[in-house]
Amino acid sequence: MIQRIQSVYLLFAALLLTAAFFFPLIVFDNQGQTFLEVYLKGFRDSSSPLTGLNVMMLLPLQIITAVSVVLAFSAIFLYKNRRSQLRFVKFGIVLLLVEIALIFFYYSNLIGAATNAAPDYNHPAMYLILAALILYVLANRSIASDEKLVKAADRLR
Repeated sequence: MIQRIQSVYLLFAALLLTAAFFFPLIVFDNQGQTFLEVYLKGFRDSSSPLTGLNVMMLLPLQIITAVSVVLAFSAIFLYKNRRSQLRFVKFGIVLLLVEIALIFFYYSNLIGAATNAAPDYNHPAMYLILAALILYVLANRSIASDEKLVKAADRLR
């Protein structure tokens, strides 16, 4: 189970996505001062009149990240059924791509319009999500190569 490289990739992807909850995702700054920090678990608003953003607006990001963590952990234990494992990993890749698109195109515009501040994406949680996406892709390649190897061995019999 854990001795296969895709299991290691999926384990690290799940750990990185879990760690992403504790680091800032986007920081909005106005004239060099931190105005608003967006985490996956909520906001840290340091503006003088509070912006009044609702934490519930981050619920889709939280759900997508939690489902991606669950998919990674469950795909680790599907090592006997490579086709299902491959489906889980591909679905996790799609979810992470949707999450990144939501962050860049929806949340940055929505929160930026509410605060009149520029978003800064150069923060740990964004890198953790991107690294998890890369690990998901590497796991997908490893599972596909294992499936190809098994099919080749079945043809030789």
